[in-house]
Amino acid sequence: MKISADWLNKPSTRLVMERLVSRGYQAYFVGGCVRNTLLNIEATDIDIATSAHPKKVLEIMGNAGLKALPTGIEHGTVTVVADKRNYEVTTLREDIKTDGRRAKVKFSKSILEDAKRRDFSINAIYCEQDGTILDPLGGIADIVGKRVKFIGDPYARIKEDYLRILRFFRFLALFGKKDGTHEIEIAALNDLRDGLDTVSAERKSDEILKLFAAHNLKHSIFLMEKASISSKIFDAYDYESLKNLEKLENRLEVAPCAIRRLAAYTDDNLKSHLRFSNKLAKAHRVLREEAASQKDAAELSYRYNEKLALDCILVRSSLHGTELSGNVFSRIKLGSVSKFPVKSADLTEYFSGPKLGEMLAYLEQKWIESDFTLSKERLLFSIR
Repeated sequence: MKISADWLNKPSTRLVMERLVSRGYQAYFVGGCVRNTLLNIEATDIDIATSAHPKKVLEIMGNAGLKALPTGIEHGTVTVVADKRNYEVTTLREDIKTDGRRAKVKFSKSILEDAKRRDFSINAIYCEQDGTILDPLGGIADIVGKRVKFIGDPYARIKEDYLRILRFFRFLALFGKKDGTHEIEIAALNDLRDGLDTVSAERKSDEILKLFAAHNLKHSIFLMEKASISSKIFDAYDYESLKNLEKLENRLEVAPCAIRRLAAYTDDNLKSHLRFSNKLAKAHRVLREEAASQKDAAELSYRYNEKLALDCILVRSSLHGTELSGNVFSRIKLGSVSKFPVKSADLTEYFSGPKLGEMLAYLEQKWIESDFTLSKERLLFSIR
């Protein structure tokens, strides 16, 4: 079996692979780039597994005039930069010892041993330079069957890296069946959930963001709650609201949005509870606050933008289990194109200092409440 993809044939990709192969080393594409190509999904990260020792990789790429960085050299990983694209080149290896965060590794020349240390079978599919697939652990069958399976014993795989608890739910939301029970996996995830306490907030935040952006989120979160994982991540959460939101998204054909979904699911402070960026945490907070406000879609669109206005309305409807009004999109458009006609300079004849700002805000609200219809003349006349 062979695959074909644009990333596979890029000159920079071929250059990195040829440098390794021409020196007599094994080199295979592995992980997400192969998995996504088999699923007809865009591949973003290109990972390469090689029999070359990481120091040898640095030497080979340096001699080829390529930038090579020892980003994770203690675990065998070198980042090669070619044509402004990063390639993660990792020496074939097997884990000797792990504490759930860091692994002590032994370098290898066997893709079977390398595959056995990976998390899920769908991530342990390899690909040669010409697209020929090597599938040592049956990952293709699991892709076809929409199964997310730990490699070997789930307990052993999870203990190697407790972040795999969240990765399981993310891959389930991305690639899994919508109605699978996953009893064996759920039991292991539940038993080992306290291991998440050892994972950094930054790593958990990154996984949560990716999880909540996945299309088929609802069933994954249902199982996440069943395994008592949600309570390890969030102080408060609302599955019914999330279900309501996903129904609205599907009916309106609105693309998934992680922050919108998180706003429907939890009112936690994402900056303090996890480690979301200031920008994302602020967007989440605004959605929660405006979902509780009385502002209509037009005012929200005027004050923010069309997307955030729609997100606010969707979160509000989800939290309260209400339907959207039939004219919500036209109201959003009205607010986005409306321009407040009064400027500060128009009021300097009458007001100054803080009073000027207060009056400007008063007139703006008066104009909004008129459905953006009051003219500049009428607004100014009202304060004379």
